Amino acid sequence: MTTFLIYSCSTDEYKYNYANETATEINSIAQTRSLFFQTWNTGNILIDSVANSDEFYEFKRCSEQLADKFSAYTSKLNDEEYDKLMEDLNNDEYVEDFIKKANLEEELRQMDEANKGLRERTVFLRLSEEERLSLFSLYAKSHEFTKRKILKTRKEGNGNSKCEELRQAAYEQAQTEYDNAIARCKAESPTTYCYTQALANYRRNQRIADKEYEECINE
Repeated sequence: MTTFLIYSCSTDEYKYNYANETATEINSIAQTRSLFFQTWNTGNILIDSVANSDEFYEFKRCSEQLADKFSAYTSKLNDEEYDKLMEDLNNDEYVEDFIKKANLEEELRQMDEANKGLRERTVFLRLSEEERLSLFSLYAKSHEFTKRKILKTRKEGNGNSKCEELRQAAYEQAQTEYDNAIARCKAESPTTYCYTQALANYRRNQRIADKEYEECINE
């Protein structure tokens, strides 16, 4: 008998997929279901130990939730507002105001909890920098999260598979760097501003990938 689990970013408890769960929760399971069937076996005992842990999946769900909400808010900004945000990320007062406007307080709190769990209840801290990047990179390459970000736009009679591959690779690299930056934020004080920097860099890299993709298909 197989049991499906939903990992909650706001608590250390796990909820069973009962029939009366909301449509939102069911959609969430569908998006991440592949993870629950996958057992990591990279040949590196430490990486596999972290990758197969509940804490790692919780960390990833929370980091994606935070990134999605940040992206949803910034996508509504005009170019001037977006540039202002990028320029003032070192301004504590401005960042504090931005977090409130974007309503990110709860997601940031949940990210802190997940980060703490990853660091305290797994061997994550024993990983070298290279091993951490390998862990996050392997996840980014295998997870549908990056694939669903790619717009499958094609010009009639002109396949753009090469352009899509390039953007896919750029998205995977951006996600790897983002997750690694988020994981390192626990050493920072306060973590809020560290998370915001990581989010902004992630969004910037995605926008660059999108721009290069558009240029590629128009060549």
